[in-house]
Amino acid sequence: MIVGWFASNEGEVLLRWQGCFSFPLPSPSYYEVIDMCKIELNTKTLATFIASFPKTLKDMRIMAAGARIAVEVAYAHYYVRKSEPATVHQEGALHITALDKVTKFLKAAKGDTVVLRQTSPTKPLHIESGSNKLQLPSSDDIESANKAPIVRNIVEACANSGYSSFGEYELSAHATLMTTDLIALGGMKSLIAKDSQYKARIHCGEGEFGIVAGKASSGRIFSSIEVIDSDGPSATVQSHFGEWLPECLAYLDDEGTRLHMGDNAPLVFEQNHTTLVIVQEADA
Repeated sequence: MIVGWFASNEGEVLLRWQGCFSFPLPSPSYYEVIDMCKIELNTKTLATFIASFPKTLKDMRIMAAGARIAVEVAYAHYYVRKSEPATVHQEGALHITALDKVTKFLKAAKGDTVVLRQTSPTKPLHIESGSNKLQLPSSDDIESANKAPIVRNIVEACANSGYSSFGEYELSAHATLMTTDLIALGGMKSLIAKDSQYKARIHCGEGEFGIVAGKASSGRIFSSIEVIDSDGPSATVQSHFGEWLPECLAYLDDEGTRLHMGDNAPLVFEQNHTTLVIVQEADA
């Protein structure tokens, strides 16, 4: 059984963990309706930002406020939020329903900067770089972001608790580590059986975080990473995950990260521009 987020048939948004409990949460508005949202970024920067999200992503909601943009994606196995500095001419939300077409436009565009504007989430999206322009239809239904506001509530409550808990799960171990080798795991998953279980564990007393997956009979992979500034028990703390773990780790930025985890609990990573939650496998 896999832990995840979903919405009930009655339309009430619920969070359910492993069938242990469920409770209603207020459903925050996805965006504030504004006459127009308009942002401007370096073309390559925006292309790289979009590429840092799952390659299978079909749509995207971009929130623009202050001097940055932010995107949240939530599915059964993970939640990721990323931000990027940008010139925000008018705050609001941009809805991209054909992300593959936007990616192709950005790759082909020769202009140094790109401008995205939309009068409302249901109106056409306009993208301009140099003398080239792209107009795409839009929708107020962005699948990748539908559950994001609900999960964001849990993430914010976790942060407000000092990362001591995530929902009903205790986060007993905390440490700082570099993500380079974690990201590299995504390219190694084909070396072991597809249905392999991944075990993530940390021992604060020994200053080490590790991941092991596979079977001795068919091949195993190991990753052992030194941690610093650790805070937790001088004993092994671990959680189990399915094949989604290495792919989700690739959503991290290649830099330092603060990790929060507990026994049979999600992995929570916090970085300068990225927050990532990877949901554990239930009944491991």
